[in-house]
Amino acid sequence: MKNIHKKTLFYIFILLNIGLLIYAYFKGNLLDIEALKAYLSEQNFVVSYIIYIIILIIRGLTLLPGTPFLLAGIYLFTIPQVFIAIQIAIVCYCIIIYRFSRSMNFKIPEKILSYEEKIKSKEIPIIFTLCFVPGISINVLIYFLSMINIKLKNILIGVLAGTSITSIVYISLIKGVFESVTFLPDLIAWFERTF
Repeated sequence: MKNIHKKTLFYIFILLNIGLLIYAYFKGNLLDIEALKAYLSEQNFVVSYIIYIIILIIRGLTLLPGTPFLLAGIYLFTIPQVFIAIQIAIVCYCIIIYRFSRSMNFKIPEKILSYEEKIKSKEIPIIFTLCFVPGISINVLIYFLSMINIKLKNILIGVLAGTSITSIVYISLIKGVFESVTFLPDLIAWFERTF
């Protein structure tokens, strides 16, 4: 596609977004969040849950941050449902990335091959530990591990063990923030009455 067409499409996209924001501003209460939550999590639970898992899988194949998707999931579903959805998505995108990297047959640089011997001695504990290092993307980690011929079973065990702990911590922290925000007006009112 030529640059002119790309620029035109980009400007149309920007104008559409600005138009939607203006429409939403003048329309007032355009979207009832509670009605949407009831519709997605009660009336159409199975469909919305499957769509949520698919969105998590697609997110896992990209370098998009997972926090917005985690926030949406915690708002719509219960903590166990979000945890299970995350684990299902991790298994799915682990398998997809593993199969993709194996089918590409990239030439592996010597520097990467030097890590193979270090990791192969204690595969699962090293993979488990790497899941806790801030800044390491799980999908990039899976890709790296599949390039150096780590077995899919060991990748899944290490990644699922590590991400299950980090997922529980993130979900608990975010749920705590949600609950504290709903508790905050009551706390302020009590503070004003008392003092």
